[in-house]
Amino acid sequence: MERNIIAYEKDYIDTSNGFEQYKVIYRRKKILEIIDHYRPETILEIGCGLRPLFLYAKEYSFTIVEPSEKFYKNAKELSVNHKNVTCIKEVFEEVASELDKKYDMIVCSSLLHEVMDPVKLLKAIGMVCNKDTVVHINVPNAYSLHRLLGVEVGLLTDVFAKSEGNIKFQQNTNFDMKRLRDMCEETEMNILEEGSYFIKPFSHMQMAAMMEKGIIDERVLDGLYSLSRYMPQFGSELYINCRIK
Repeated sequence: MERNIIAYEKDYIDTSNGFEQYKVIYRRKKILEIIDHYRPETILEIGCGLRPLFLYAKEYSFTIVEPSEKFYKNAKELSVNHKNVTCIKEVFEEVASELDKKYDMIVCSSLLHEVMDPVKLLKAIGMVCNKDTVVHINVPNAYSLHRLLGVEVGLLTDVFAKSEGNIKFQQNTNFDMKRLRDMCEETEMNILEEGSYFIKPFSHMQMAAMMEKGIIDERVLDGLYSLSRYMPQFGSELYINCRIK
């Protein structure tokens, strides 16, 4: 389905205080671990949400490309005291060929599954890569433990079926690692590392209710983040780090 950015803005903001607020923290934790490993000088963040990465990795030079008016304005306001940040309000695929720079790292976080044409997005990313650029991509995992449970209790017909959350947030593609890997290889990218993170046993609504009632706390969430090393195929989100061939 075609993305409605205004509706997406509203839905994203409306749910940002639910369990997604914790998922954002652990998604960012993984990205910052990867940035710390590769130590790039320049980073392109495609879509930044409400909390751009430059707030947490202040020693790097950032370019933000964000299509949402609200998220772009928020990033501009937050970047006032960050001289090493450039914000561009555009759909990345439409301006990639005009960017006159190659980046050391490109972060495509929680986006590939939402766009109408993920292959087009990956090809656009290739336009701003050199041979050493590291591209980080993360997406929700169709084989997340909570989706497998959803199949077993009859809420989903199979792991690739669209859930209510998929529909609400205009998510066009459900990825497993094979589909993500194949798409990266199709667009001439060599995979450096792949994995998953954060075992999520239940839906966002159920996880939020358990946090609110004190059944689980942030110590448990830290454990769920680390637990994926024992069951890497079942983490709630997948990631791939790659370079163009």
